[in-house]
Amino acid sequence: MTGKIDIWQDWGDAEDQRGDRDRNAKGLNIVFQGGTFGNFLKFMLDKFSRLSPDIEGKPFTKIGTSHDTAQIKFSGLIQRYHQSFINDNKGLTGLPVCIILPSTEKHFLFLKKAQWFRPLDAKASPDDLWKKAVGEMPYMVKEQVEILIKQYDIKGLAHFSWIPKFIVRDWYKLEFLQDIKETYNYKWFKQFERDDFFTQQNVFHFDLEGFFYWDTFLMNIKKLDEAFGLELDYGRQDEMKELFDEGYELDNIRKECNMVEEVLESGTDIPLTGLDVATEAYLYAHFEKQYPDIQMPLTNRFFRDYQEIQQFLEHFPAWYRRPSPNIG
Repeated sequence: MTGKIDIWQDWGDAEDQRGDRDRNAKGLNIVFQGGTFGNFLKFMLDKFSRLSPDIEGKPFTKIGTSHDTAQIKFSGLIQRYHQSFINDNKGLTGLPVCIILPSTEKHFLFLKKAQWFRPLDAKASPDDLWKKAVGEMPYMVKEQVEILIKQYDIKGLAHFSWIPKFIVRDWYKLEFLQDIKETYNYKWFKQFERDDFFTQQNVFHFDLEGFFYWDTFLMNIKKLDEAFGLELDYGRQDEMKELFDEGYELDNIRKECNMVEEVLESGTDIPLTGLDVATEAYLYAHFEKQYPDIQMPLTNRFFRDYQEIQQFLEHFPAWYRRPSPNIG
């Protein structure tokens, strides 16, 4: 991805911005990529600010997004926008802005899944690439399927043909093996963060990690509050935490990413069954970077737990070891 971005747009732009556009908020304007919790942050800040009336109801859908807001009466103190906010406000300066940014490899694993699943509550998944027939793929993944088929030189796929799971996993693994700074999502967010528009505004960078753990969320909103004087009511922390936990418990993507982080950091031996193919690929890439002369197996079945992975690595025969063709 090169050159300056001229128009920021994604699938979520039409979702609920029509009423927000051209009504920049005096308190705070949250500008975010779809899938990164801008709706939830708006709800929490507006609900718990002493500068606005309390909000009744909850925004959560069954999948943990905060898109169920048709009946919620927001104050207008805080608004949320997607990237088109940049073009819509060219020439304005000094706006109070919060942008949500990823900072760790876990976040980029999350984005691989969430950017299909969460915007517009589309619920598209990396697993669709092997669970669905080629002709039945959700519209937002069709381009990626074409890239995968071309890269692996897969021929003769009919409308009702399936791509093997081990191929899909390997395709994701190749990206996770890259230096993170070379990946599309990393470059996208860096270009977003460094856009000249934001140098003219009063900007707060909200770390995406704040949506993975309550304590981190609380720390971030306190800093945000200090920056913009939103007067959040911390006497209601128990209520805040209850809402945070409710959204988290509905969100299987965040829970899976945190679980994998725990496995890799602590060696926790918990079952690895039921992971989606992108998470399996992330684990494969982690161990191939640790053991660059071992390639993880190309099989549809995945390891049952961390101990089985360790057995595979420990007893991998020396005569099969070769420098990985995927690691420079």
